[in-house]
Amino acid sequence: MKKLLNLCAIALVLAFASCSTDEQDLIPMTEDSETSLESSTVDLKTSQADKLRMFKGPQIQYGDGKLRSFVKLDADNFPVEIGFLMTSEIFENQDILPPEEILTVLPLHQKAKQVTPYEFLGVKWSLGHAPAFFDQHFDFYFYKITNEERLAIPEYTKATAPYFTLYPPEGYMPADYGTPPGQGGVYPEIGKHWLPLKLPDYLPFTSIMVLGTYNGEYIFDEPMATLEVLRSNPDISTPLSQPEFYQEPNNYPTRYNIYVDPKTEDVYVTLSHFVMR
Repeated sequence: MKKLLNLCAIALVLAFASCSTDEQDLIPMTEDSETSLESSTVDLKTSQADKLRMFKGPQIQYGDGKLRSFVKLDADNFPVEIGFLMTSEIFENQDILPPEEILTVLPLHQKAKQVTPYEFLGVKWSLGHAPAFFDQHFDFYFYKITNEERLAIPEYTKATAPYFTLYPPEGYMPADYGTPPGQGGVYPEIGKHWLPLKLPDYLPFTSIMVLGTYNGEYIFDEPMATLEVLRSNPDISTPLSQPEFYQEPNNYPTRYNIYVDPKTEDVYVTLSHFVMR
């Protein structure tokens, strides 16, 4: 935790609009479903011989497009990939997207909660903000706590400060991430944000992985990506930094991905390449 004392610059960068006080009502379009498909765990877009099953959460209207969560399992019910499935129309008309203060909550299929540490997903649209994340972008949250627990995260005050400044024990956060002291990076109903220590390597901002904690626990993974990237037929797969220790035995992802299905033109933001810890 010695690195935390040297992160005043990150304190400024973390003044971004991730805060959220509301959640958008879900508009069911289809029922939860299971789909059989073929996919490779190496190339998530390429069909190969290994048949996977896709379990989807409820589909919702989001802007001009559709949005839902999903999880892919192999024949042994081991997770291969989890994340957001978005139709490309979402990125065509930003004027009708939910306001920046709203986090849209996506339920996960029960199968996803049984075989991964995640409880639900959430997405938030941002017009961009100083000092580093100026471009319009989306925040994609993978929460390891329930939505009720998230909603109970309070404002930062003198009384609640210990909940935010109580970090996970040494080794339970990736060593290449840090957070500024005190109120830096704190938002109610979200948590406290952590960024890569080598933040300049990710600027100018296009995509980045942000992590989150609250009350001594590592509670979310948050890929962020600009609107330009999501519109650009992306093909991104990046290692996800790993801690030395884990809060509980489970299957944890080791990569995060942003890509387009060449057949449907749907956009995916996902975590993959799970390992049992």
